[in-house]
Amino acid sequence: MDAARDRTTLEIVEADDLKLLDHVDTYGYECHGHDCGVEAFPRAYRPENLVRAHFQVRSAHGRDCDVAAEEAIIARGSKASVQQELETSPGLSPARLHLIDTRHIVSPQLPPSELGTQASGRHTSTGTKGQRPAGRRPANSIRPICRAFLRFPFDRHLSLHVDGIDTTTYQTVFKLLRSKGIESFSRQRVFYSELAWKVAEETSEHLTIALNAGEWVDGKLMPYSVVVDWTAWSKTARSRLKNELEAARKENMAAAKSNAKTRSYLFFIGPQDAQMLSRFHVNDPRLICTVHDQLVFPAA
Repeated sequence: MDAARDRTTLEIVEADDLKLLDHVDTYGYECHGHDCGVEAFPRAYRPENLVRAHFQVRSAHGRDCDVAAEEAIIARGSKASVQQELETSPGLSPARLHLIDTRHIVSPQLPPSELGTQASGRHTSTGTKGQRPAGRRPANSIRPICRAFLRFPFDRHLSLHVDGIDTTTYQTVFKLLRSKGIESFSRQRVFYSELAWKVAEETSEHLTIALNAGEWVDGKLMPYSVVVDWTAWSKTARSRLKNELEAARKENMAAAKSNAKTRSYLFFIGPQDAQMLSRFHVNDPRLICTVHDQLVFPAA
């Protein structure tokens, strides 16, 4: 399972986000499915783990649990539209990005993100256990949104709201960076590209990530790059991103060498550098992630 419900706050928590916490209560989570509540145990959640974090259940899901059926929905969604199921499975295809949890940012002097408003304390779900969710839930980071983009290529017409982005569907919110020359982007999007094989370059102030896209010059790719300003990040947040990138890079290399159709993609929200168009900037750990999956563009 990619996510579970915090038993204290009722907040739905992404497994990968546990790597940002100083302490993880391994007995504090349960399945977030309808009328389920089976205990969910976090796995591979330490920052040094080079595998994807996840939740594991040790007993059967509830009879009406929709999470138990998610794998079948995901499998069907790679081949055809599953819109009806997505509309009633809140965690599979988030409807909007809602940046509310500030535990990941260390410095209180940081300006609020233009992509969302900051709030203090922990969010409490408005849903009640035992009641079927009314619809698609918001996401507290871009990760579940990016997973949905890759998993459900035939449902990219579904609505998606991200503050600071002026388009309103999965199809139009995301923008692929290509290897057809360096472009200038006047509007903010969720940018993405296949991750390069090159190891990210690290300093005390920045992490520079190369992408497998950009401009070919004399047979050599001059790539786009993402510069992460992590001066205000905790050591835990830095380790989480570095280890995630390394795991994704190795996944990408292994997939390419085995001729698999899947690849590791880097997704991010951040401004393009006005002086160096090949460079983008990110300063919030919730606005950058990797996802390993197949990228499909259905025929029109």
